[in-house]
Amino acid sequence: MDTLQNEIEDQFRPINTDFLQAEGDEVFDIYYKSSVFGSQEFVKFASSHPSHQNKVRQLIDSGEYTEFFILQDDLIKYYHQATEQLRTLISDPAIPLLDKTQKLYDVSKDIMKNFFEFSASEKVLHSSEDVMGLMDQCLSEGQARFSTLSQIMNKNYCIYTHSLNVGLYCLVYGINDKMSATDIRSLGLGGMLHDIGKAKMDASLLKKNSSLTKEEMKIIETHPSLGQEIMESMQCYTTSIVRMAGQHHENYKGRGYPNALKGNEISLFARICKVMDVYDNLTTHRPYKKAVTPFEALILMKNQMTDELDPNILGKFIRYMGPGSH
Repeated sequence: MDTLQNEIEDQFRPINTDFLQAEGDEVFDIYYKSSVFGSQEFVKFASSHPSHQNKVRQLIDSGEYTEFFILQDDLIKYYHQATEQLRTLISDPAIPLLDKTQKLYDVSKDIMKNFFEFSASEKVLHSSEDVMGLMDQCLSEGQARFSTLSQIMNKNYCIYTHSLNVGLYCLVYGINDKMSATDIRSLGLGGMLHDIGKAKMDASLLKKNSSLTKEEMKIIETHPSLGQEIMESMQCYTTSIVRMAGQHHENYKGRGYPNALKGNEISLFARICKVMDVYDNLTTHRPYKKAVTPFEALILMKNQMTDELDPNILGKFIRYMGPGSH
């Protein structure tokens, strides 16, 4: 019975009703959870049929906080709709930059969670590309600072929040470094997808609340190669993005994995990603490891990780962080 219930639960995903259309003109069915004879069931609240539009409008107007769901197969439709509403939101000068970036962060986090934890289709990652583009637009226009990110980021470790955080650090680095619009977008997206290989690994291993054994570490160390294979098979990402997945654990002076590359043998974007990956890991709390402060992380990276990190990129990152930026 529990197995059947779990299978039913896995078919549905919660949604943010803020992204329902004001006109009630949804392109997906909406459900709520109800208890029927002691068991939880998903009951259709409204379909995409025009006759149900008024029902959705009333829900929006009422401001009710009942949790609503859609079928997992409708996630792409939902994220497309959310993205269009975010596009309108960030163009409104009356809305503070922090509020805009928080909304964008929350939607991005939801996309990554569905991909990493609920095995949603790889197609949902295209939604993350759209939202990352909006984040780029929002932060570029708002004179992007790392301090803005520190106010919106989730710093309790989950694979999907870490992936998103690294993507945003990469994005803001690119903006501060005055890269081209195309490179900024690619750098942010590649950072967000750098750990994509972990989506195919045993979740219990990724969530282990203690240090890994040597055997477990060897398994984890396959994720860059696996990630590169996944991204190449999708045939929609540029070489620079693909290399971020495959090379972000290479060390600047060699002896990294999977290929012990060194220096400029490692792509520029992967070297940037490495710095951002290390920084987020150091400043993020885990059950078996306390987070260090941003200042402590930068000192540690500068003094103890010279073999691993490109010194030019690290120096720029420290400078871009600047006083009051962390």
